[in-house]
Amino acid sequence: MPTRTLRLDIRNVDDAVIVDPLIHLRLARPSDASGQMWTLALDGKAKTVQLDDAPAGDPLNLRLSLSRYRDIGMFAAVQGSRLVPDTSLMTTPRTPSEWLPSFTPWAKLGTPVAMLTQRLENSARFQLGRQSAAGTLVKGAYDAVSPADQTAAKAKMTLLNLYSRLAVETPPSMNAPWFAQTTTLLLANRERVISTTTAACVQMVRSLSSHPGGGYKKADPVLHRPFFEDLPGVTDVRGLTSIKTDVSRANLQLTVCEARLDGHDVCLLDTDIDEHGELLAHTFDLIRHVFTGGTDPIDVHESLRALFPDATMGYDLEPRAPIGSVRAKVRGATR
Repeated sequence: MPTRTLRLDIRNVDDAVIVDPLIHLRLARPSDASGQMWTLALDGKAKTVQLDDAPAGDPLNLRLSLSRYRDIGMFAAVQGSRLVPDTSLMTTPRTPSEWLPSFTPWAKLGTPVAMLTQRLENSARFQLGRQSAAGTLVKGAYDAVSPADQTAAKAKMTLLNLYSRLAVETPPSMNAPWFAQTTTLLLANRERVISTTTAACVQMVRSLSSHPGGGYKKADPVLHRPFFEDLPGVTDVRGLTSIKTDVSRANLQLTVCEARLDGHDVCLLDTDIDEHGELLAHTFDLIRHVFTGGTDPIDVHESLRALFPDATMGYDLEPRAPIGSVRAKVRGATR
């Protein structure tokens, strides 16, 4: 069987070669369900690997199963002894279960996140997760959110993900971004942020729903009613209207309504980014599977980093397990 060489150059959303301690590479003829497999690793530098006893044929089915990133699958051409993959498919997002957020401390958030910190300071009944106690999420309380707390950490990531778009996305005929139309933050969970908002915001959403344009189209608001009605103190939800951007603007959805909050008339705004996982599939051609249970905030982070590389996210991602523990686990499994 022939020997093939492959330039192993797998990139993350920031266009850097990944660090992954365990990569299974499989090569097979299109008609072969098994093929040959090799175990490799990447340490942040691209390298050329030699694949002995590779299957013959052209093209070959190439599959890369990574321990920290989404799998990659494609047909690769054979040119002499070289295996030539489609380099456009060699960028892959992180697998959410293998990463934890590293949040920027409150004191270092700085000017790009100024609107968010101001809102949080003025949001005394904010909930980070629907079952959490209401309060003000600032300073020590903001920094105390543990990356290992699934509910709170994912809600905090969603808050920062959405802010990164709402702080720069400006509706037609308005000179301020959508986030400027929020007044008090009420709730963030792993998929959405709900706030009180201005009458001007409600009017703009309804106008764009009736007359789509500027990258916005009408969306169905019916599934959003329970999100408003489940908020403490909210009654008499009415006049739901929803719009959505296209994928180039991150499939951002904005839903407004009028309601009563603690007996007072208010306008409410629900924002989310693609809770069905379509954004990731559009952003990365290699993602083909169907999502269930909503999109993880890390999936949204990866899509946003790819679409808007200059965005300030307010957090980074770190591997859940260090390299040594991954390798030890693999050795233990092979005994």
